[in-house]
Amino acid sequence: MKITTGKSVSRKEFLRTAASVSIVSALGIGFYGCSNSTDAGSEQPPQVPSDDGAITILGGGNTIEIDLTNNSVSDLLSQGGWLLITAANTLIVNVDGDSYRSFTSVCTHQGCSTNWQFSNNLFECTCHGSRFDTSGSVVRGPAASNLTEFTVTVEENKITIEK
Repeated sequence: MKITTGKSVSRKEFLRTAASVSIVSALGIGFYGCSNSTDAGSEQPPQVPSDDGAITILGGGNTIEIDLTNNSVSDLLSQGGWLLITAANTLIVNVDGDSYRSFTSVCTHQGCSTNWQFSNNLFECTCHGSRFDTSGSVVRGPAASNLTEFTVTVEENKITIEK
Protein backbone atom coordinates (compact mmCIF):
# COMPACT_ATOMS: atom_id res chain seq x y z
CA MET A 1 0.00 0.00 0.00
CA LYS A 2 1.36 3.41 -0.91
CA ILE A 3 0.05 6.70 0.47
CA THR A 4 0.74 9.79 -1.59
CA THR A 5 1.25 12.74 0.76
CA GLY A 6 4.57 14.02 -0.40
CA LYS A 7 6.08 12.09 2.51
CA SER A 8 6.87 8.41 2.51
CA VAL A 9 5.10 6.42 5.25
CA SER A 10 6.10 2.86 5.96
CA ARG A 11 3.49 0.16 6.41
CA LYS A 12 4.61 -0.25 10.03
CA GLU A 13 4.13 3.49 10.80
CA PHE A 14 0.73 3.47 9.13
CA LEU A 15 -0.48 0.44 11.11
CA ARG A 16 0.84 1.86 14.39
CA THR A 17 -1.02 5.15 13.83
CA ALA A 18 -4.21 3.40 12.67
CA ALA A 19 -4.15 1.12 15.72
CA SER A 20 -3.71 4.06 18.08
CA VAL A 21 -6.59 5.95 16.51
CA SER A 22 -8.79 2.84 16.69
CA ILE A 23 -8.06 2.28 20.38
CA VAL A 24 -8.70 5.91 21.30
CA SER A 25 -11.96 5.89 19.31
CA ALA A 26 -13.12 2.58 20.79
CA LEU A 27 -12.52 3.80 24.34
CA GLY A 28 -14.28 7.09 23.69
CA ILE A 29 -11.27 9.10 24.75
CA GLY A 30 -11.32 12.71 23.58
CA PHE A 31 -8.57 15.25 23.33
CA TYR A 32 -9.26 18.39 25.35
CA GLY A 33 -7.04 21.29 26.35
CA CYS A 34 -9.05 22.19 29.42
CA SER A 35 -11.88 20.72 31.41
CA ASN A 36 -15.41 21.67 30.46
CA SER A 37 -17.17 19.99 33.34
CA THR A 38 -19.83 21.67 35.40
CA ASP A 39 -21.45 20.73 38.68
CA ALA A 40 -24.93 19.32 38.75
CA GLY A 41 -27.38 22.06 39.65
CA SER A 42 -25.52 24.80 37.82
CA GLU A 43 -27.83 27.31 36.30
CA GLN A 44 -27.67 28.84 32.85
CA PRO A 45 -28.21 32.60 32.65
CA PRO A 46 -31.82 33.72 32.45
CA GLN A 47 -32.81 34.65 28.92
CA VAL A 48 -33.86 38.30 28.65
CA PRO A 49 -35.39 39.39 25.34
CA SER A 50 -33.35 42.27 23.96
CA ASP A 51 -36.37 44.30 22.95
CA ASP A 52 -38.54 44.14 26.08
CA GLY A 53 -37.16 47.31 27.70
CA ALA A 54 -35.77 45.60 30.82
CA ILE A 55 -32.14 46.41 29.96
CA THR A 56 -30.89 49.60 28.36
CA ILE A 57 -27.27 49.93 27.27
CA LEU A 58 -25.97 53.49 26.97
CA GLY A 59 -22.71 55.25 26.17
CA GLY A 60 -21.33 52.56 23.91
CA GLY A 61 -21.85 49.93 26.61
CA ASN A 62 -20.30 51.88 29.48
CA THR A 63 -23.62 52.38 31.28
CA ILE A 64 -26.27 49.71 31.73
CA GLU A 65 -29.70 50.33 33.24
CA ILE A 66 -31.92 47.49 34.43
CA ASP A 67 -35.62 48.07 35.11
CA LEU A 68 -36.46 45.79 38.04
CA THR A 69 -40.21 46.20 37.46
CA ASN A 70 -39.88 44.22 34.22
CA ASN A 71 -40.79 40.54 34.71
CA SER A 72 -37.96 39.31 32.48
CA VAL A 73 -35.37 40.35 35.11
CA SER A 74 -37.38 39.35 38.18
CA ASP A 75 -34.72 36.75 39.12
CA LEU A 76 -32.50 39.67 40.15
CA LEU A 77 -34.90 40.54 42.97
CA SER A 78 -33.88 37.55 45.09
CA GLN A 79 -30.59 36.42 46.57
CA GLY A 80 -28.56 34.46 44.02
CA GLY A 81 -30.47 35.93 41.08
CA TRP A 82 -28.12 36.83 38.26
CA LEU A 83 -27.89 37.89 34.64
CA LEU A 84 -25.39 37.68 31.83
CA ILE A 85 -25.77 40.75 29.63
CA THR A 86 -23.98 39.55 26.51
CA ALA A 87 -24.40 42.80 24.56
CA ALA A 88 -22.32 44.60 27.21
CA ASN A 89 -20.04 41.73 28.37
CA THR A 90 -21.41 42.07 31.89
CA LEU A 91 -22.43 39.79 34.76
CA ILE A 92 -24.63 40.98 37.64
CA VAL A 93 -25.66 39.09 40.76
CA ASN A 94 -27.90 39.79 43.75
CA VAL A 95 -25.45 38.85 46.50
CA ASP A 96 -27.60 38.82 49.64
CA GLY A 97 -31.11 39.91 48.70
CA ASP A 98 -30.30 43.61 49.06
CA SER A 99 -26.97 44.28 47.35
CA TYR A 100 -25.73 43.76 43.81
CA ARG A 101 -22.30 43.27 42.30
CA SER A 102 -21.33 43.44 38.65
CA PHE A 103 -18.29 42.22 36.73
CA THR A 104 -16.96 41.82 33.24
CA SER A 105 -18.14 38.62 31.60
CA VAL A 106 -14.84 38.33 29.75
CA CYS A 107 -13.03 35.50 31.52
CA THR A 108 -9.47 36.33 32.50
CA HIS A 109 -8.25 32.94 31.31
CA GLN A 110 -8.80 33.06 27.55
CA GLY A 111 -11.45 35.72 27.01
CA CYS A 112 -14.63 33.64 26.76
CA SER A 113 -17.56 35.96 27.41
CA THR A 114 -20.83 34.11 26.85
CA ASN A 115 -20.42 30.73 28.58
CA TRP A 116 -21.32 31.36 32.21
CA GLN A 117 -23.19 29.50 34.92
CA PHE A 118 -23.88 30.52 38.51
CA SER A 119 -24.45 28.12 41.39
CA ASN A 120 -23.53 27.99 45.08
CA ASN A 121 -22.39 31.63 44.98
CA LEU A 122 -19.85 30.90 42.25
CA PHE A 123 -19.64 32.05 38.65
CA GLU A 124 -18.19 29.41 36.36
CA CYS A 125 -16.83 30.09 32.91
CA THR A 126 -17.76 26.84 31.20
CA CYS A 127 -15.19 27.32 28.43
CA HIS A 128 -12.40 25.98 30.65
CA GLY A 129 -13.84 25.66 34.16
CA SER A 130 -12.51 28.79 35.90
CA ARG A 131 -14.59 29.77 38.93
CA PHE A 132 -15.02 33.14 40.60
CA ASP A 133 -16.83 34.09 43.81
CA THR A 134 -19.33 36.95 44.19
CA SER A 135 -16.49 39.40 44.75
CA GLY A 136 -14.99 38.45 41.37
CA SER A 137 -12.02 36.64 42.93
CA VAL A 138 -10.63 33.49 41.32
CA VAL A 139 -11.39 30.41 43.43
CA ARG A 140 -10.32 27.85 40.81
CA GLY A 141 -8.21 28.25 37.70
CA PRO A 142 -7.02 28.07 35.06
CA ALA A 143 -7.80 31.81 35.29
CA ALA A 144 -5.08 33.54 37.30
CA SER A 145 -6.61 37.00 37.80
CA ASN A 146 -9.89 38.30 39.17
CA LEU A 147 -12.80 39.63 37.14
CA THR A 148 -12.96 43.42 36.75
CA GLU A 149 -15.73 44.79 38.96
CA PHE A 150 -18.08 47.59 37.92
CA THR A 151 -19.88 50.20 40.03
CA VAL A 152 -23.50 49.36 40.81
CA THR A 153 -26.12 51.79 42.13
CA VAL A 154 -29.73 51.02 42.96
CA GLU A 155 -32.40 53.71 43.02
CA GLU A 156 -35.94 52.53 43.65
CA ASN A 157 -36.61 49.99 40.88
CA LYS A 158 -33.60 50.71 38.70
CA ILE A 159 -30.07 49.28 38.77
CA THR A 160 -27.34 51.27 37.04
CA ILE A 161 -24.00 49.68 36.21
CA GLU A 162 -21.09 51.98 35.35
CA LYS A 163 -18.01 50.48 33.75
